[in-house]
Amino acid sequence: MALIEIDITINKPISDVFKAVTAYDNETDMKQWRSSIESIGITAGNPLRAGSMIAINKQFMGSSTFVNADILTIERNKILQLKGYYGRFPFTRTIEFTPNGRDTVVRDKVNVQAPWIWFWYTPFFNRALRSQLMTEWKALKQKLEA
Repeated sequence: MALIEIDITINKPISDVFKAVTAYDNETDMKQWRSSIESIGITAGNPLRAGSMIAINKQFMGSSTFVNADILTIERNKILQLKGYYGRFPFTRTIEFTPNGRDTVVRDKVNVQAPWIWFWYTPFFNRALRSQLMTEWKALKQKLEA
């Protein structure tokens, strides 16, 4: 379907950024910068580790969508890799964290795949997902830098 890549620089230490991004066990904190989230559930998630499962109900394109993902890789202050389903479409997501002096550079890569029969839906889905992800990253940047 598409590969969406977003790079953002946040003026905070890498440990603060990584902690905020992986705080799936703190639903209130997560909702502050990911406003589309309705609820979050974690299986085997304290602490988060490879094999933990994250289930999120969120608003997407005007309706409620279920996102279910397993953590494939998690390296503290380096990488978070998820694989699962975004609604009915399989996806992989890799979030890389790189220190840059006092800043942190975050690279978010999301690869969503859909059967060819959904070709007409693809441009709308990609645009909406990119917009939602950019909004979330900008909200996190604003929250952490405040």
